[in-house]
Amino acid sequence: MEKDITTREPLTKAELNKLFWRYQLQYLYCCNLENWHGNCYAYDMAPLYRKYYDKEGQRAGMLRMFDFINTEQTTASVLWGVLVGMEEQKALGADVDDEMIRTVKSSLMGPLAGIGDSLIQATALPLLTTIAISLAGTGPYSPLGPALFMVVTPILLWIYARFLFDKGYELGKEAVSMLMGQAMEKIKVAVQLFGIIVIGALSASYVKLTTPLQFAASADADPVVIQEIIDGVFPNLLGLLLVIGCWWLLAKKGMSVTKAIFGLMAVVVALGLIGIL
Repeated sequence: MEKDITTREPLTKAELNKLFWRYQLQYLYCCNLENWHGNCYAYDMAPLYRKYYDKEGQRAGMLRMFDFINTEQTTASVLWGVLVGMEEQKALGADVDDEMIRTVKSSLMGPLAGIGDSLIQATALPLLTTIAISLAGTGPYSPLGPALFMVVTPILLWIYARFLFDKGYELGKEAVSMLMGQAMEKIKVAVQLFGIIVIGALSASYVKLTTPLQFAASADADPVVIQEIIDGVFPNLLGLLLVIGCWWLLAKKGMSVTKAIFGLMAVVVALGLIGIL
């Protein structure tokens, strides 16, 4: 038995229930700007680490979960189930390395955020809110609408989340038996590539950086707009350079996310005040 492993017993049904409800009810206990929900994942996985590892193993497990993640909680229950399954199999002796767990977590947060925001935040919650408002009435106030909303909404979301968690847990356990040797390496590369594609698409869609700079050859000539020239050569080039610059600071220079955010804010404000951006 490895020195940091304390047991090889599989998770019980009660322990799985505890992990599910801990994630649902205590998810946002320690959200922050440095790694957003990373602390939450580490905190919620703590019972699993306490079951299987000594203090050193628990510390190593928490560090696997600390990576930055920002996704829609309810739909990401499927990811939570996958991670629980993979962490369990790792503790039971399966060939699951730390990087595979971290890659699955970071690569799936974007797609799950898109699905969850569209389905839950933009569809289910507004629909349930509309029903509650209609039940409350426009004349004499009725507490039926708010009461049903506060009761029905969490029940529906938890049923949806539990289904996803169970399926994710099963997938996590089955994935371990499939992701061995060369297969694991190929899937790891594929998931990383998928994550890069998602990040690239989001960057191209949401990162907008332009300059108002322009000049005229003479007082009577029409001004030449620098941004129009840039867009004619390489649309959204400034946005791309901004993304590459942030990546360089974080990945190559080791700058923290918090320092990068405040540094970027200071630079943008300064350049905006002098009319460059």
